[in-house]
Amino acid sequence: MTGVKSEAITAEKMAEIDKKAVEFGIPRLLLMENAGGAVARTIMEKFNHGLKIIVFAGTGNNGGDGFVAARHLANKGAKVNVFLIGNPEDIRTEETCLNWDVIRKMRRNIKIHVVRSLSDLKKRERYLKRADVFIDAMLGTGLRGSLREPFFSIVRLINESGIPVVSVDAPTGLNPSTGEVHGLAVKATYTVTFHKMKRGFLEAKEYTGEIIVADIGIPKEVEAAAIGEHRSSRRRTSGVSGQATRLVSACLLGVNCRYDGQNELNEKVTRLAAQEVLIPVCPEQLGGLGTPRESMGIIGGGGSEVLDGKARVVDRSGKDVTENLVRGAEEVLKIAKSLGVKDAILKAKSPSCGCGKIHSGAFSDMLVKGNGVTAELLKRNGIHVITEDNL
Repeated sequence: MTGVKSEAITAEKMAEIDKKAVEFGIPRLLLMENAGGAVARTIMEKFNHGLKIIVFAGTGNNGGDGFVAARHLANKGAKVNVFLIGNPEDIRTEETCLNWDVIRKMRRNIKIHVVRSLSDLKKRERYLKRADVFIDAMLGTGLRGSLREPFFSIVRLINESGIPVVSVDAPTGLNPSTGEVHGLAVKATYTVTFHKMKRGFLEAKEYTGEIIVADIGIPKEVEAAAIGEHRSSRRRTSGVSGQATRLVSACLLGVNCRYDGQNELNEKVTRLAAQEVLIPVCPEQLGGLGTPRESMGIIGGGGSEVLDGKARVVDRSGKDVTENLVRGAEEVLKIAKSLGVKDAILKAKSPSCGCGKIHSGAFSDMLVKGNGVTAELLKRNGIHVITEDNL
């Protein structure tokens, strides 16, 4: 056990290694392919073929791993149902979007269900009762704090079903760094975790079940570089009296200001908050829109075209909310100027805050090129803008 303990790493350290792997030249899409493939191989080795499988997938990279596993299993003859927990337009990364688009085209072999609420789940109970195996690809290592609905009820349903569960990277509800559970977590039969054992698993056998550590192709040189950079960074920052100041989308700090009344708490941003002064802003609220509110998209271009009067922002019901988003962007710019802030970390893909790719007013799963309204206005005024995906 001592040797295993010394090899185990935290989820935060794994995130650093993932980032360094990409810098090393290994695409995130390849890492996701290797991860999902490892999950599929585990299921094929541990269970019979011709299974009825349900994949519970979130909108982050953990869900993307689940989409890859679904594809491989369907190709091997399994009857696969994918339950996406959340809205397709909220899928967070390009890699997850790509794999979502692939399984949507596999209509003969994969049936997709979008679960936005508990009522959506109840309508599909017949599929749950027929399943041979559940795949838990909802939150993985990304959870901080307690589960919210519909995740809480889904986890309870999984645990009460008696059906074998394979968790992807970490059981949903379990903190992989500490082993803590706040209320409820999936009790997995198997946990397929990637690259290294996670430190919190050592005291959480009740939740992890049998642990399979899967190699996803990260070279040892990458891990060594990540550890060396971390130590160097600690030396550089020790004893520094001044702190950097940045604007940040409030939802990334855990403020419940998303359109659905939830947040997008991001562990990289929260770690950064311990080192820098982060000023939370929500352009939508500053522009007079309430929370919750309908999701929004841009028709006719991106934020640049909105500011130039060539495009408009509408909500899902068709209401024009252009004035609100422009006003909110102007208020954020006022805050930046009054405090002398030159950097911002904004929410990826948002029609107000996204950079490079944003949700369109077509309210489809696809993203369009462009910046959000606030991101574009800040950039025009010399403020450096990135999203949480660039951290």
